[in-house]
Order: sequence, then structure tokens, then C-alpha cells
Amino acid sequence: MASTSETGHAKNVDNLGLLIANIASYGDRYKPTNPSILLEALKKMEADGRAAVLAVNDAMPIYSRATIERDNAFAPLGQLVTRSLNSLRASSSSEQTDEAASAIVRKIRGNRTTAKAAAATDVKVATVSTSQQSYDSVIDNYERYIQYIAATPEYAPNEEDIKLPVLKALAVDLRAKNTACNNAKVAIDNARMARNRVLYTPLTGLVDVALDAKTYIKSLFGSTSPEYKQVAKIDFTKA
Repeated sequence: MASTSETGHAKNVDNLGLLIANIASYGDRYKPTNPSILLEALKKMEADGRAAVLAVNDAMPIYSRATIERDNAFAPLGQLVTRSLNSLRASSSSEQTDEAASAIVRKIRGNRTTAKAAAATDVKVATVSTSQQSYDSVIDNYERYIQYIAATPEYAPNEEDIKLPVLKALAVDLRAKNTACNNAKVAIDNARMARNRVLYTPLTGLVDVALDAKTYIKSLFGSTSPEYKQVAKIDFTKA
């Protein structure tokens, strides 16, 4: 949720722990009729909230690592397909064959240059970017390009890194890294949704329950009491 940082979520849970410590010190004087703000219920709420926050924290490095690995794998792709395309152009392939391959390569790189301009000059290397197109689209078009050159007899480079088997192996690796990243994104999104339900569901979430407990303490001891003044400073931030 945009209005609360990752640190802010943990702070809400920590502050509930502080509120619980204060409530525990009241002994038998703390006896609300609302079962959700009983001491044991608050302790369970703190445990649930902490587990939900930790689940997000556990998912974050997995997603971060998967993102970095995907970015690193895709980064050289623009240069690689450009070299592969130029190798095809330098062969005895027809102009129509070259232009069809160029059209696919432009989609891989995210270029929006015209076919005429692309044919007239060497295409500049472009880094794969999510602002240009999605990784799913890039890998789909890269696999289309491989299928196309696989069906083009003239494509037979001597350079090892742009030979067809190597390009095919790269496609498998890119697909795997993209899938891993997508799965990690789903996992962290689900963890965040679960955390937000525990912490911020209206009325029953940690924040609203903690605020109810503070209100009861205010009612129990009075708004000017030292007990209430002590807990009044404990903040809970709604997302």
C-alpha cells in the first residue's frame, strides 16, 4: 500500500507490542467487554501481524534476486540479435527474408523505426526495458525470431555465440528466468495482500483493533490519566 512503507508496517506491529506491555501492567483493571481487545486476543493479533510482515520480508529478497537475474540475462539480448541479424544480412539471403527478420528484431528491441530506415542503416543496440515492452513480449518475439532463422537455410554463422543452438539455449534460459521472476512477483504480491488484510482490514485488522484498545484505556482511566497519556503517544498508521 502506497501510504505506508515496509518499515511502517513493521512499526505498527512493534507498537502493538508496546501497547500490550502497557495493558499487561494494568492487571485485573483491564477487562473490556469487546473480545477482540482482550489481552490474549491482542497477543495473538501481534503474532499474526509479525508473521505477515516477516512473510513479505522473506519474499522480497527472492523477488529481488529473480529480477536481477532476469535483467542481467536480458540485457545483452538487443546486441545479440543485432549481430545475428547483421550476419543474416551479410549472407546470400534475399531482401525480403532480411526485412521479415528485421521486423521481428525491431519488436525484440522495442525500436519503432520504419522498415526503410532500418534497412538503410545498422540498427543501434538497445537494452531491453519494461518501459518499451514487457519481458513476456520480448521473449515471445525472440522465440519467433529463432523459429524464423531456423527455417532460413542461409543463416549459418561461424561465430559461436550467434549459432542457432546457442540462440535456442538462450531462449530456454530467458524463458526460465522470466517465469521465475513472474512467480516471485506473484508470491510477494500475495504476501503483501495477506499482510494488509491482517493489519488494515476495517474493524478487525491490527490497526483498528489497537485503536479500539486505546479508546477503551481512555474510557477506563480517563483522558487526562497517566495511563492514557502513556498509550496515547503510541501511533498506529492506517494504510
